[in-house]
Amino acid sequence: MNFLDELKKIITSFSQKETSAVAIDFGISSVKIVQLRKDHGKAVLETYGELACGPYNDLAVGQATPLPAEKLVELIRDLFKEANVTAKVGAIAIPLSHSLIVSTMMPEIPEARLPEVIPIEARKYVPVPISEVILDWWVVPHSQIDFAPALDASSQSSEMAAAPLDGASGRKMEVLIASISKDSVREYQDIAVKLNLPVDAFEIETFSSIRSVMPNDLSATAILDIGAGSSKLAIVDYGIVRLSHTIPKGSQDITFAISSSLSLPFAKAEEIKRRLGLVGDVEKGDLVEMISPTVEYIFAEASKTMVKYQRENKRSINKVVLIGGGAMLKGILEVARGIVGVPVVIGLPFDKVEAPAFLTNVLKEAGPEFAVAVGLALRKLEDL
Repeated sequence: MNFLDELKKIITSFSQKETSAVAIDFGISSVKIVQLRKDHGKAVLETYGELACGPYNDLAVGQATPLPAEKLVELIRDLFKEANVTAKVGAIAIPLSHSLIVSTMMPEIPEARLPEVIPIEARKYVPVPISEVILDWWVVPHSQIDFAPALDASSQSSEMAAAPLDGASGRKMEVLIASISKDSVREYQDIAVKLNLPVDAFEIETFSSIRSVMPNDLSATAILDIGAGSSKLAIVDYGIVRLSHTIPKGSQDITFAISSSLSLPFAKAEEIKRRLGLVGDVEKGDLVEMISPTVEYIFAEASKTMVKYQRENKRSINKVVLIGGGAMLKGILEVARGIVGVPVVIGLPFDKVEAPAFLTNVLKEAGPEFAVAVGLALRKLEDL
C-alpha cells in the first residue's frame, strides 16, 4: 500500500468514528430518548423525545402498562423516527425495579478479596440466586464514613459471623453494592438487536439521574424521582449513593384520584392534572383536596426516610431535587417545601448539555422527565 492509500485509510477511519450516542429510558408509562454529540469535549444536544406506552396497549396516555418486547420495539422505532435519531450506538437505563442498590458495613479486608466476599455479603439483600444477577460494588473511603453507625454483630451474614475473614483488620468498611437482573439485561439486549442498535452500556437509572442533576459539591442531597407507578428516593452524600428507597405511589395515582372523584375517564383526568395541577379549580369539586393526599403521602414518606438517614448518620440533607414526570405538576414545589423542611428544587438535566438558546424554556420545563436519559447519554459519550 502506497503513502496516499495509507493516508486515505487513516482519514476514513477518523471520519467513521462515532461522535453521537442515544440513550433510552424505559419508563412504565412512557419511553424517553436523548441523543447527544461529543464536540470538542462538550456534550451537544442533537435530539430528544418521548412516547407514551398506553396507546401501544389500548390504554390512555399517562397510564402505566408493561409492554411486551415486540411492542417496545415498535414504540422505539416510532420514537426514533419522530425524533429523527441518527446515532449508531446507544445505551439503556435499567429500571430500579429490575435492580437493587444497598449500602452495607462489613469487616475491612484487602481489595483483592472483595470479588470473593461481596457475593457472600450480597446474599443478605438480593432475593434471587447470586448467579442470576450482575454485581458491582464501590468501597466508601473511610474519611466519608466516620459518622456511620458501627455494625452490630447481629447484622453480619452467617457466613461472615461464623469466623473472622482472612486479612480482616478489625476495622469496618462501607461498601455500596448494586445488582442487576441478568434476565433484564438480556431482554434489553434483544430489543437493541431488533433495533439494529449496538448497545454495550447498561446503567441503573438512579446513577444516570444523579449524573445529570447532582450539584458539584459533597453535601448530602436527596433526589426524588416521581414516576408514574412509584417514586424513587436516592440520598447522595459525598457524591456516593448512600440510600435508595422506593415509595409505592406516583403520578398515576394522582390521575386515578381525579378520575375517581370526578367520575371521569382516565384520559380526561390526566389532561386536568397536567393542565391544572395543584393550582387550578374544577366545577365538580376542590382539585387540591383530591390530589393532596397522594402528593402529601409521597413527600411524607420521603421526609421520614430523610429524617432517619440524618439521625443515623449525623448529616444534614441540604437539598431535595425533584425529577420525573410528577415533578412537572403545577404547585408541587410549594407542597414539597411545606412537608420536607429543606430547600426543594426542580432538576434541570439539560443544563449539563449545550443546546440552542431558543430551546432554553422548553428544555427547562421538560427537563425533569429526561433526567435519566440525559445522564445516561452523558455516560455513553465518555466511551466515544
